[in-house]
Amino acid sequence: MSPARALRDFWVAPVRPEPLAFFRVTIALIVLLDTATSLVPFADLWFTSAGPNPAALATQFAHTDFPWNLVGGATTGSGSFWIAIGVCAAALLAALGLATRLACAAMWAGLVVLHLRAPYVLNSGDVLLRVACFYLVLMPAGAALSIDTVLRVRRGRAVGEAVAPWSLRLAQVQICLLYTVTGAEKLLGFADFANPGDWVGGSAVRRTMAHALIARWPWFTDLPLWISAPASWLTLGWELFFPLLVLWRRTRYAALAYGVLLHLGIFALMEVTHFSFTTLAWYWLFIPAVVVMDLAGTQTGSTAKRIYTVFFDGMCPVCKKAKRNLERLDWLGRLQYEDIHNRPAAEAALPAVTYADMLRQMYVKRPDGSYFGGFEAFRALAAVLPLCWALVPFLWLPGARFLGTRAYKFIARNRFKFAKCDDEACNLHLKLLAGKELDETVIKQVIELHERYRKAKAAS
Repeated sequence: MSPARALRDFWVAPVRPEPLAFFRVTIALIVLLDTATSLVPFADLWFTSAGPNPAALATQFAHTDFPWNLVGGATTGSGSFWIAIGVCAAALLAALGLATRLACAAMWAGLVVLHLRAPYVLNSGDVLLRVACFYLVLMPAGAALSIDTVLRVRRGRAVGEAVAPWSLRLAQVQICLLYTVTGAEKLLGFADFANPGDWVGGSAVRRTMAHALIARWPWFTDLPLWISAPASWLTLGWELFFPLLVLWRRTRYAALAYGVLLHLGIFALMEVTHFSFTTLAWYWLFIPAVVVMDLAGTQTGSTAKRIYTVFFDGMCPVCKKAKRNLERLDWLGRLQYEDIHNRPAAEAALPAVTYADMLRQMYVKRPDGSYFGGFEAFRALAAVLPLCWALVPFLWLPGARFLGTRAYKFIARNRFKFAKCDDEACNLHLKLLAGKELDETVIKQVIELHERYRKAKAAS
């Protein structure tokens, strides 16, 4: 595809709305929780002239009087209190997807009013949250996973499976610029090699961990430079090159996985309120819609569950134990199973996969027809097993595929060593596969073995 065609498609090719819906729900819940816990109970503290945000200082901060600011000159917190209550109500409606665009607009407008009145209690997380609400006003974020969609279906109106992409692309560009500009600003501390600054010099993480107002725990105040420097440089490089990393498909999910772990680490180690979770909410905009639909369990316009098919070796005790474990983890009832020794059904479901391939590794098939084998199959399953959701970032880190693939192949190749068979057919089956190339001769022996086993079982 030519660069011009790719650029055009980037801005005009329709996209599925599920990632926008997850972005909407996450941002709305953060607004609801933060406003209800930090603004509503303390309205008399943050929004009165007696507090840390006198109206004159707020006006000076904003460089204008903002006459439409409803609480700009208030000396009591009653006006701001009710605006904060209104923001909570709008956030709840936005999370549910009821009158979605209007709710998002009310949520954004209320935050603007409150933030302009109390600029000296804001942090970067508050600003990013307000920007996210603005983008939600532009987005068709209620086109999926919303009460609005349910009502449209009940009224007999068509529910589209795709929406215009431009608002999504603007938001993606926004977060890319945020990271790159942040990294560039950190580079400004580099004066020369004698005075490289905190980030280029590698001391930024150590200084942050020792900061009395930011550090959450006192245990990392004397972090050695051999830990602090690589962490500082890796984060700086990741921020600077974030747009390129997410643009290239091969590095996109590794870059996002690193970001998830980074921001969770920031939240665990630093007092940053909702900043980490607000930033991570933007990551939904980069996740493929098919993965988001797997997490949701359904797709827009359909009430049917998205069911995965797991193809397993029914003669292998290790494989059958793995199947039982998957059944325990499948809390949402999203998996169905097919024994590969039912060859007509298995080969019809996976026409491009040979019987020999199925004997080598487990396969998983998505509802859209795409399929994955071995470690890739396990990584695909993690999105539909709630207990495994926390593992997803680790499974996409650089090197995870390399190590996971080799670990899976080792276990699969040597599974006869770990298996405890309860009949002779099982023993023969595994010994035929153990340490051998699955050529036509071995496949023929396996088929003959299972044919004899089937006939013997039917006769008994």
